[in-house]
Amino acid sequence: MKKMYEPDRIRQEIPTEPIPDEVRALYLRPGEILAIQERFPVAFQPLGTLEWHGRHNPIGVDSIKAEHLCEEAAKQAGGVVMPAIHFAADAYWDRGYGLGHGMDAAAGYPLPGSYYQIPTELLKQYILNACSNYLQRGFKLVVMVSGHNPPIQQSLMDEVCYLMKTTNGEEPVCFAMDYTLIEEGNPRRNSDHAAGVETSMMLHLQPDRVNMQANDGHERPDLGQLGSFPFHEATAEEGRIRFELQVDGLVKFARERLQRLTK
Repeated sequence: MKKMYEPDRIRQEIPTEPIPDEVRALYLRPGEILAIQERFPVAFQPLGTLEWHGRHNPIGVDSIKAEHLCEEAAKQAGGVVMPAIHFAADAYWDRGYGLGHGMDAAAGYPLPGSYYQIPTELLKQYILNACSNYLQRGFKLVVMVSGHNPPIQQSLMDEVCYLMKTTNGEEPVCFAMDYTLIEEGNPRRNSDHAAGVETSMMLHLQPDRVNMQANDGHERPDLGQLGSFPFHEATAEEGRIRFELQVDGLVKFARERLQRLTK
């Protein structure tokens, strides 16, 4: 049993197929993946959560944002989009109710729909192994994109990228928060939690899954939300503008990082 990936053997026994419009790994055949790898050997890894995002949004907001962003970038630049990882890092903090995890701290009790909590070390090992799998089987670069944006998530992914560095200093794994893909200095280079920014994104990406009346009549209409842009001022047009800026940034980011590896 040979344990090393052998591109020459692969080419002999598994012919490439025409590159399809489909970019999601779940729906691609091996010959299609091989063809994509020949043109643009990049694996996009969406990172999200299943987490409370207000009464009005689906719990998959972070994953939905990251998946759509990666899919559109792959359609424009090339590459394959792996299934989203729905576990994520978050912090315990106190917002006046005592220590709580993530948005539970803002509510004062465990919110329904938050199913993303996992030991940080386990999450790190999970993502390290996922990236290693991709790189061992034909991809040259892994681009991780997170729709879940607390500082602890940034720190963990920075560590993953560092640990995946090669002995000669190459960086085959890179990371970006969705909003940081917008150019510095742009006033839209920001995000929130379930407030106007993320709700606008959902009104653009999944309008049929947003219920803008869900918070009506409640004492705390902004329960479990965080941000200065009120959710009730969100619009699909605002979401479209932000999404397109992020896609442009991701296409540029992926191309530049791959070019570094192929010089």
